[in-house]
Amino acid sequence: MKGDDDDDDDDDDVEDDYDDDDDDDVDDDLNLQFDEFYSKSFVPNNIIVSYSVQNMEMINYNMSVKDNFPGKLLMHIFARKLDTVPGGKNSQEMLKMKNLDFCQALESLRNMTFDDFQGESLWPSTFLISCPLTPGFYYVDNASIDVRHFPLRIVDGRYLVQFELIQVYDEVVKLLNCKIKLTKTTIESKSEKTRKKSRFGNDKSDTKATSIKELELSSNVKCRH
Repeated sequence: MKGDDDDDDDDDDVEDDYDDDDDDDVDDDLNLQFDEFYSKSFVPNNIIVSYSVQNMEMINYNMSVKDNFPGKLLMHIFARKLDTVPGGKNSQEMLKMKNLDFCQALESLRNMTFDDFQGESLWPSTFLISCPLTPGFYYVDNASIDVRHFPLRIVDGRYLVQFELIQVYDEVVKLLNCKIKLTKTTIESKSEKTRKKSRFGNDKSDTKATSIKELELSSNVKCRH
């Protein structure tokens, strides 16, 4: 019947609206923006690095290892929340980890997986898949940083992250470092804007209805006099 068809069409429209909202919720506020990215090899004859940043969100990183690196590999990781104004003095230390066992950390990262993709590791399969370091070409292609995978909530702001890789064998040798400045800015999704607009519209309707009711009551009072 026509009435049933109309109901079905309405249901489809509602489902489409929900689908659109779901798509809109997956927006750019999940990724961090690269303001600066710098990396250097301190053993350029043994480790060669190159990198590029695309659209301030995607990183390409290449590393060619020419020699074996026996002994123990350690890493230092530092993270700070910077002042909202570039060059400002109000910064806050968030993370300071020194002498971490790189091989153990690498193994832990390889065992972490995406919730949405069962069995897919957070760590790229093309980058440093073995430890200690062995000769080979390792790379990360078009990678971004998704804040959903952070153990702590990342609020809007500017951040500085530094990483150092160190070899401890006959002597202590700094192998390479990486310095990243990031910005997180929450971008309101279309569905959230629609919800706010709807709430604002409802508030205006309620206010208008209240005003009309008050006018009616006032008129009634005047008529009685």
